[in-house]
Amino acid sequence: VTMQQKFDVTGMTCSACSAHVEKAVSKVPGVSKVAVNLLSNNMMVEYDDKAASSGRIIQAVEQAGYGASVHG
Repeated sequence: VTMQQKFDVTGMTCSACSAHVEKAVSKVPGVSKVAVNLLSNNMMVEYDDKAASSGRIIQAVEQAGYGASVHG
């Protein structure tokens, strides 16, 4: 099943940061689409819930040097 989930991202200060987060998350197996919004400090991720999980996506963001949590 394809999931669409919104995450809050912390620590991004410039477009290079958001690009870095986008690249890190897009490398997670099962992720099909990542859209990072620098101004609102969040991202929308589309992923296959059999291959990826919100925890794995958050982990990828943290490994890239930023913070993330599921929105809401």
